[in-house]
Amino acid sequence: MTRVSALRARLPRLRLVVRNSVDLVIADAARNWARNRRTVTPAVGSMFVLLVLTGVSALAGIAVRNALAAGASEASVVRIYLRESSSAAEVQALEDRLTSNPRVRSIRYVSSEDALQEARQRPGLAQLISQAGGNPFPASLEVMVRHLADAGVVITGLSGDPAIDPAFPSSYDAGAYEQLQSFIKIAGAMAAGVLVTLAAVAVTITGNAIRGAILARRDDLAIMRLVGASNWMVRGPFVFEGALTGTAAGMLSAAAVVGLFAGAQAASAGTFTELLPGVGWPVALVCATLLLPVGMLLGSLASLAGLRRLRE
Repeated sequence: MTRVSALRARLPRLRLVVRNSVDLVIADAARNWARNRRTVTPAVGSMFVLLVLTGVSALAGIAVRNALAAGASEASVVRIYLRESSSAAEVQALEDRLTSNPRVRSIRYVSSEDALQEARQRPGLAQLISQAGGNPFPASLEVMVRHLADAGVVITGLSGDPAIDPAFPSSYDAGAYEQLQSFIKIAGAMAAGVLVTLAAVAVTITGNAIRGAILARRDDLAIMRLVGASNWMVRGPFVFEGALTGTAAGMLSAAAVVGLFAGAQAASAGTFTELLPGVGWPVALVCATLLLPVGMLLGSLASLAGLRRLRE
């Protein structure tokens, strides 16, 4: 009972400490942020530009990734052309070999007539086929591999199979596949480099802008230290102001990204060209919403960096 009584006696004091801390760190910081709008405006502007660029880059990166994935998916389908004189048993044995291969996802038999019908549906080929006078397309097995890099391994492993046409065994082109894989790797590296560069520029510019706001209140920092305020009491209001700055920039940038995406959608409908393939409103809204916590975190980190520079 003695401990319970002691805790009850301390509760009013703890409540007072918490209320005063909240008033100093949050409420006072919000009031100062509202008073120093002119000083904060450059920071909001710089963060707004950088967050908009980040949001647009994210949407463009998702669209490029979807386009590359679609291209890789199409390239992962290889046609193995069958010898005209191959027997049904040889074709079945080839299918069994492919089915047992863990690198193969699916197999589809395409007859010569089916290949002809598919070719006639492609622009420009129908006239060439009619001029050729006959069916130039052999029967084939349409093989989808699990990964783009598996295509070469699968085709190489089938070398010499009696069911495969020795003159033209498959649609696999090693050079084209290598170029596509290299392009995917280069595009990924470039996207990562752009994001890292944007992050570095954001921290530098935003840190300098918020540092100016902190310099304007350097006297307040000195007074707080003289009265014995702890480090977190000194830094807390400025970190919260940085978070408010980032939140304001995040809200503005989110609205700007949504507006730009709406414009891109309208342009796509007007030109019948998908500017951002695979990117719909749900993805755009998620990217825009994520700009709010990103801006808040960026503003807080920039405030901490500015405070550390001032201390040094």
